[in-house]
Amino acid sequence: MNFLCDLYALCVKKDSKARLSLIALLILLFTQQVTAQQLPLYSQYRQNGFIINPALTGVDEHKEVTATYRRQWHRMPGAPETATLGYRHYFEDDPMGVGGYLIYDKTGPTSSIGINGTYSYHIDFDRREVRRLSFGISGGLYQYRLNGSELVLDDPNDAAIYTNNVSKILPDAGFGVVYYTKQYFGGISVPQAISMNVKFEGDDGLSEIRRIAHFYALGGGKFHLGIDEQYLIEPTVWVKYAPHSPINVDLNTRVTLDDMIILGVGYNTSNTALLDLGVKIAQRAKLLYGLSFHFSKYHSYLGFNHEVTITYTFDAPEHYYDY
Repeated sequence: MNFLCDLYALCVKKDSKARLSLIALLILLFTQQVTAQQLPLYSQYRQNGFIINPALTGVDEHKEVTATYRRQWHRMPGAPETATLGYRHYFEDDPMGVGGYLIYDKTGPTSSIGINGTYSYHIDFDRREVRRLSFGISGGLYQYRLNGSELVLDDPNDAAIYTNNVSKILPDAGFGVVYYTKQYFGGISVPQAISMNVKFEGDDGLSEIRRIAHFYALGGGKFHLGIDEQYLIEPTVWVKYAPHSPINVDLNTRVTLDDMIILGVGYNTSNTALLDLGVKIAQRAKLLYGLSFHFSKYHSYLGFNHEVTITYTFDAPEHYYDY
């Protein structure tokens, strides 16, 4: 990461031709045979927990739709953009939850569109209180696209670079397990469990995206404080690992004031800080905005990360507890 930022910082000071060459280099480093954290990042992942771990589908007993848009490194050309739209449903009469989501992710000339379904089965250990173990699976299809025409190089005739616009459709699957109560939850998951290579090959070159399995651990809790319990504190931790990349840890704490105003702070071991601001609307909807930034000399070149999330719950307010 620091090596790439050094390159970017150097070339921003040069002419536009050098900058375009660097952008092409950055993209090739990410889309050729590089293995690292590949899946989209979220700062407001508590709202999309079932995407991270399918066993979280139905944990909060909500029937809820969630939409998220994230723009990362807003000053860097071709930086990652992610959009998701998901729905999850808990069946009161059966110990299970179902969900599904659409996801769009783009970085430079590479992009993917996916559709996934999730299913979870909940084992109840105590019928008087919520103490459950949930197992979840997910499956879907992804279309990977390479817009080679967006690569702008110093030498347009470079035969080593693939310049066509192509796409491929591949399957995807994941699984996870979660133990939860009304106050705590914790679990592990393996998204993108099907590892394979996505090869784009033609007469004018070859490009390859190597898909690898990821390993996640996600946990957290909630605590009411104050004389009238008007403060809800929700700490969470998300640990991410992918082969040949360092372990990444995300720490967050969110405070909800009078069941209306939401404030949050967080830190990621990639040296990134997070600020969250949100509001609840009529106990059914949430509007959240997240701003994160990298603590380093490269911040002026990368810029901020912006994330907006909107959720709407179809249950009556007295029906559910907020997880």
